[in-house]
Amino acid sequence: MSHPMHILVNDSAIRSFRETADKDYITARMAYRARLIQPFRWSALHCLEKYVKGILLLNRVGARYLGHSVLPGIERMNQQGKFKLDLSPDTFAFIKNLEDAGAADRYYLVSYDIEPFDIARFARAVWELRRYCQPLDYDTVDINGKTVNLLTHELDRVHRAKGRHEKGTCIKGGILEKIIENKDHPAREALIWNNLFFGLSRRKAVKMRPDWEAGNSPFFLHPEIINEVIKYVNIPKDIADGVRQFAKQKAAEKAKAEQAAERAAKPSATLSENAG
Repeated sequence: MSHPMHILVNDSAIRSFRETADKDYITARMAYRARLIQPFRWSALHCLEKYVKGILLLNRVGARYLGHSVLPGIERMNQQGKFKLDLSPDTFAFIKNLEDAGAADRYYLVSYDIEPFDIARFARAVWELRRYCQPLDYDTVDINGKTVNLLTHELDRVHRAKGRHEKGTCIKGGILEKIIENKDHPAREALIWNNLFFGLSRRKAVKMRPDWEAGNSPFFLHPEIINEVIKYVNIPKDIADGVRQFAKQKAAEKAKAEQAAERAAKPSATLSENAG
């Protein structure tokens, strides 16, 4: 017997978005632990992007034309969905940093940086967002044969768990849940490492180094190369235009500094001639 369309669509949202996001979450944690910060940021952005798109699809809110972005999808859900996503200011700030600092860039076209303990901020963002990536708005039939919608009940369930700071995201049988339960799973260590939001441990704190890292893109160091580079590879127009503008700015600053140096050198030269 075939399943109703709404069940098939929900299954697609879970398998195509939530389950792949779960795997991106672990991949990002592996990269961070190995101090591979650019892959960490890229996987973290993809992870959060997929959770948001899964939430939109589960709630039948359009997820098209969002690209590799997260905040516009959250805004779309808050404006067009039946409920708003309850996310902390820290989570919004973490996502904004990923987007503003070019986490979607895979080719080091823009500079990047991370803040100390970003791995914890990422874990919290997933913990807050993922709980909505499950069917919450559905009907059931009560003992009197009356159809009852359970959205309010489901939202209360996930919000109560968050308020109690329970580990996990009120999802049963998900990829993360299965990995946590299977102590022999090769990805389990990466998932629970220094993780206060997922796992079976009752610990309330973890020790970690306040690592910080930043890197300057080749276009930041030498923006004058942009017109030569685009002869051979595709560079997004907005980035190319920004690099050209930055190149003009650096050239103007260099010319100004050279003129100032020349003016500063002239009195010394005149003084030497008079002394002679």
